[in-house]
This record gives sequence, structure tokens and C-alpha cells, in this order.
Amino acid sequence: MISKDLNKITYSNDIRFEDLLFVRFQGFRVSVTKSALNDMLKNNLDLTDIKQVLEKGRTSPRKRKKNTIEKWLDKKGKIIEVVVAMDYNETLRKKEWVLIHCGVFSK
Repeated sequence: MISKDLNKITYSNDIRFEDLLFVRFQGFRVSVTKSALNDMLKNNLDLTDIKQVLEKGRTSPRKRKKNTIEKWLDKKGKIIEVVVAMDYNETLRKKEWVLIHCGVFSK
């Protein structure tokens, strides 16, 4: 039986293209610096891994500047470290998180 509530149906044109390429954390887009992209490639990480660390990871014991977050997540005997900083994107005229570092190290 077809539901009479058509508002619950998601059509392909309802999905914004931007949301397919970027992840969001705390409602803000996460963009990546070139050096962080090199770190991601070196450690075989992608943006879904970064989002998982940001959402499920624990706060690092290190002190960071205001509007900078460092999170750690234990995964398969290793610790994934992610550092993001809040910045203002002049092109989009919006605030966003910028991934400045990610790494993997053993316990």
C-alpha cells in the first residue's frame, strides 16, 4: 500500500550535491588543508573516518587554542588523532571547520 504522506519520500533532486562531497560536524562543513589531505592519504583515512573520530572520539589531553578541537579514537589497537579549527570561508561566506592534522599512532 502506498503511503498517503508524500512528505516522507526522498527524491534524488532533494539531495544537495554539496552534501555528497563534504561531511559536517556540529552543523558546520569540514574542509581539508593540503597537508591534512597528505596525512589522510598516508594513513589511508577518508572523510567518513574523520567524521567518526570527531563524533565518537574522546577529547585529547593536550591543550589547544580557542576554537580548535583535537579528538582521539581507539580503533584496531591504534589511536586515530584528528585536529580541526574553526575558520571563516570568505568564498562561501560561512564558518566552517578546517581539518589541519590527522594521524595514526599506536597505544
